[in-house]
Amino acid sequence: MAEESVAPPPAAMKRGMGGAMVALIVIVVALIAFFAGAYVGAPLLGLTGPQKESVVVGTNTPFPPMEYRDPTTNALIGLDIDLMNEIGKRNNWNIVWQDFQDWDALLAAIEFQGVDVGASSITSNLPGDQGAAREAAFDFSDTYYEADQAVLIKAGSTAVDCAAAECTAAELANHTVAVQTLTSSYWWVLGNLVDTAMTPETMVSDFGDVNSVVQELTNDRVQWVLVDKPIAEKLVQGNSQLEIAGTIETDELYAFAVADGDPGADGDKATTGDRLLPKINSALAAMKADGTFDQIADKWLG
Repeated sequence: MAEESVAPPPAAMKRGMGGAMVALIVIVVALIAFFAGAYVGAPLLGLTGPQKESVVVGTNTPFPPMEYRDPTTNALIGLDIDLMNEIGKRNNWNIVWQDFQDWDALLAAIEFQGVDVGASSITSNLPGDQGAAREAAFDFSDTYYEADQAVLIKAGSTAVDCAAAECTAAELANHTVAVQTLTSSYWWVLGNLVDTAMTPETMVSDFGDVNSVVQELTNDRVQWVLVDKPIAEKLVQGNSQLEIAGTIETDELYAFAVADGDPGADGDKATTGDRLLPKINSALAAMKADGTFDQIADKWLG
């Protein structure tokens, strides 16, 4: 599958840029991606046969084992990557990947059609106002994974002590914490610790990528980190400085996301046949029925 090196739009929503400007930036990125990847293949080689439709898919790395880069080849790998590539194969799509280094830039790109699909461990069932905002901005595919949150601490640290397997808000209160901006982890910390006055907002640091979040912990600038459980488990496997203090049950449902109304790869909301979600859902169902889904899940999750 192709991968675009086009620079993503800035984290405009976080910085307060107006919606019209964000839309313009994302449209420009989409046009560049289209012309760079849409007609690669048979026509240029002088071959005959049906031409694949290009579908631009956005993701945000690193987020292992869901989406990250192979340390040797730098290729995109992970559960979400394999799932979407297989979905593309079954729909005769040419998948063009764009890797956004900031999570909020990816969300803006999905909303304003800078990419056709978001494949990046996106929670489709956030609670409260945040969930309503996502539902207004995106449409979601069928669920393909359920996750909880995990509390990461520095190995040997006693600053955060969870008495049971599941940490409580009281045990995490009044400790410095780092999270990834606008993720479900971010909203949990704000909703359960900051908004309840259990932790001052000044004790919360947020960053656009997971690497920066983890560096805050390993560099002793925060006492704990909140991140999706499968990512926490993968991080601990590869870093002896980290350990999991406990989990937080959130029952998050991952799904692929498209812009509200499912405009399809051509951006035409009126053309029902071009909408992407029915084709994504059909491929997911077939993959679950024939065992392909389990094979991919076992590869990355064990």
